[in-house]
Amino acid sequence: MYTVTNEYVNYFPIGKNGKWGYANEDGDLTIEYNFEKVTFFKGDRAAAKLDGKFGFINKEGEFFKKPKFDSIGYFTNERANVIKRGKQFAIDRSGKKLKEGITISTEGNPFENAKPLDYFELKGGKFVLNNKEFENAKRLDPTANFEISDFTFEEVIPFSRNSFIVKKGNKYDIYLLNYGGLKNLWVDNIEPIQYEWNNGISSNYAKYQKDGKWGLLSNTGKILIEPDYFTIKNATGQYYLVEYKPNHWGYVSQTKKMFKDYGE
Repeated sequence: MYTVTNEYVNYFPIGKNGKWGYANEDGDLTIEYNFEKVTFFKGDRAAAKLDGKFGFINKEGEFFKKPKFDSIGYFTNERANVIKRGKQFAIDRSGKKLKEGITISTEGNPFENAKPLDYFELKGGKFVLNNKEFENAKRLDPTANFEISDFTFEEVIPFSRNSFIVKKGNKYDIYLLNYGGLKNLWVDNIEPIQYEWNNGISSNYAKYQKDGKWGLLSNTGKILIEPDYFTIKNATGQYYLVEYKPNHWGYVSQTKKMFKDYGE
């Protein structure tokens, strides 16, 4: 058992042979591969599963109470949602059950994404930029000699308040509303890193694929992480889980710093 503090622990989950532990920013193993499942640390604690039950551990990998929950969902430095014997409830930092019930967290941008049919018309199974938006695109770049075919796409995918992912042929690009039209990236795939918001996709970032590798870009089409990885997934905050060689994983930040994993 240990005393819960407000300390911030910057460890990263790493797995090996089906078991999970943690490493620090230098890639040094800090908590052994003892657990069946783990989460990122929030403050000074992380959720971990041992012998089929979840509890909270400290930076030494010690449970501050015997693990007894069937699952642990949303949790912060202050509280957590847990399930025990089929009942869902919230606990405080000491493990005491709270009266006010669970917290529902919706991550992502609290603004609705732009809707394709507000800016495009469906013609012959294609999305064609409507006249108003086409004239706006021409005003933004009067030297470009745009044709309507330049803004005709097989797919238009909601991305943010100000952008869409568009597909032409087998290539994908970002279309920006009010900021200059197409980015002319034309990569092999673009997939939003998704959050649910009002039954739609909301995201600030997307992974993109080029020549079989994945990177990261913003919803304005800015390249944040070059396509150097076999797989890239959202992890937490500004970190992304990446497969940097087959069956080997690590974390990379938007500043390109890599935290390497130990195992397969």
